[in-house]
Amino acid sequence: MIHPARYLNQRPEWITRMNDTVTSADTPTAGFCHSLARCPGWNPATRLAAETSDPFCTACLDRAHRDIRGLVYDYVDLAQLHEASLSQAPSEHTSGGGHESPMLLAGHVEALQAEIVHAATTWEGELRAAHALNHGMLLPQPAWATTRSHPLPQPRLRGGAALQRAINLIAPRLRHLSRLAATVVHPAGIEDEPADRYGWEAVQHLQRLHSRARATLGRTTRTFYVPGECWACDARPVRDLPGPLWRSEPTHDGDPMDVHCEACGAVRPYADYEHYQQHLMWPGQDSDQLVQVAA
Repeated sequence: MIHPARYLNQRPEWITRMNDTVTSADTPTAGFCHSLARCPGWNPATRLAAETSDPFCTACLDRAHRDIRGLVYDYVDLAQLHEASLSQAPSEHTSGGGHESPMLLAGHVEALQAEIVHAATTWEGELRAAHALNHGMLLPQPAWATTRSHPLPQPRLRGGAALQRAINLIAPRLRHLSRLAATVVHPAGIEDEPADRYGWEAVQHLQRLHSRARATLGRTTRTFYVPGECWACDARPVRDLPGPLWRSEPTHDGDPMDVHCEACGAVRPYADYEHYQQHLMWPGQDSDQLVQVAA
């Protein structure tokens, strides 16, 4: 049986698990997008996201749809990390009475795959139950054989097939999933403590799984946030939240290292930021009226 990363003896857990701690600053407000600072309509001054009657605005739902669709491909790509390296390949000189030594699996990768399948299939079941959706792969059974206390059993599927079936159901119905009321589930695995989770929390959990898979596959780059205010817009630092300025990390020798504003997308050379650090004023500014102390 495959268990989530937190229950494996062989890990590092830090490779696959992000910080999911929720603080008071991360508590969503009714009537506004629950993506908070990740929403394109986030207002740093009011600390509110785009106004919407649903848990997520249209832009965030589109982004969530893309991320959750990618979980199927993430699962396949993660499986490639289990392939044996040259040092583990079978050899004619294998000792031990002719028996080949067992191939070692990457425990944290296997656990991440298991959590992806568990989360997707769990919320597939909740979505089916909430909207009375039938299981299309069930074999025909006589009506007398099915009762409320004796439902038709689901077919046993491999992890990849179960994940694809779940994502095919969830992705077109993300808005309905985000509206689900709180229900008791095992969030990350069957050995997790039961907890109340809303549908919008399920959407965010699936998105975080996509981000963790991309990080495990080496498809992400580090983001270095730097203190300061933007020179082109009124974006200011907000307590307990990163940004708005971040420094790019050069990929190759000789690549420029620039400072970006995630609010407006403006870019300046890092030399200008060093000038700003020394004089508290960006090059070309006549006064320091834009320099404000973060609240």
